[in-house]
Amino acid sequence: MMYGFGNDGRRIEMNWRLRFILILALCSSPASAQRLHFGTNAVLPGNIITFNAPLNGRARMETARLRMMLSTVQGALYVPAVLTNLARPCPLIIASVPSGGSAIRSMGALTNLAMTEGWAVLAADGPKVEVMEDTVEFGWGVLSSVLEQFARTWPPVRQWPVVCAGFSGGAKRSAAVAAAMTRDGWKVVGVFMGGCNEDRATLGLQMFQPGDRFKQVPFFLSNGGSDPIANPEHAAAVAASMRRSGFTRIRLESYEGGHRQNIEHLGLALHWFLPASPLKKL
Repeated sequence: MMYGFGNDGRRIEMNWRLRFILILALCSSPASAQRLHFGTNAVLPGNIITFNAPLNGRARMETARLRMMLSTVQGALYVPAVLTNLARPCPLIIASVPSGGSAIRSMGALTNLAMTEGWAVLAADGPKVEVMEDTVEFGWGVLSSVLEQFARTWPPVRQWPVVCAGFSGGAKRSAAVAAAMTRDGWKVVGVFMGGCNEDRATLGLQMFQPGDRFKQVPFFLSNGGSDPIANPEHAAAVAASMRRSGFTRIRLESYEGGHRQNIEHLGLALHWFLPASPLKKL
C-alpha cells in the first residue's frame, strides 16, 4: 500500500492512478532518457564500439590501386561517461599509428586519459597492407570513410573540437590527417606529435591545401631526452621547418626516457589545445 499526506497533515492512501504516474516518471528518468546509441549499438562508457563504414571515393581509388576487392573499412569509437547528449559538443581525439599498424588496437593507450578528461576517441583500420603501401593517401582514404560514417550516424559531431594525435610514425601521420580534416571542414583545434623527427605538417599543407587557417592550429611536440630516434634536437629541427612554412603555434616539451609515448604530455597538450572542455563546463 502506498500513502501520501493531505494538506492537514493526515496520511491518505494514494489511488492506483497516482501510483501509475509515479511509475511512468521513474521509467522516464534522465538516466534512461539520455542513453545514447550509435546505430543499433548502445553506447556504454568505458566500452569501445566498432562499426563498419562503406568506402568513399578516396578509399575506392586507393584500394583499386592495390588491386583489392573491398567494400567496407572498420571504425571504432570510445566515449566518456560525461557524454549523454549529442547537442553538447564533445572533444574528440583522432588516433593515428605508424604505417602498417592498427589504430584501433592503439586506442587502449588513450582511453584512461580520455575518460578522465572527458574526450571521445575515434580510430579507423583498413585491410592489412605492407608498410610501403600504407601511404598517407591510403590511410586518409580509410579514415575519411570512417569519419563520413561517423558524421552520418551522429551529425552533430561535425561541430566537435578535434585533436589529431599519434606517436612516432603516428605523429607524422597525425599532422597530415589534421591538414586533410581542416580542408574538409572539421574543427581541428590541435595536433599532438610524440616522438616525431620529421615535418609532415608542411607535407600535409602541400598535399591537402587546407589554407592558411591550418597554420594557426597549435602543435605540441613531445620527445624523450634520451630517445635515439626522435630526441629534443630532432623536435627542434621539425619546429624550425614548420615555422619556415608559416606555422605559428608550436610547443616543444621533453621528458626523461627513450622512444615511448608520454601520456602525461598528451594530457598537458589537451589542456593547452582546449583549456575548458565544453562537457566539463556542464
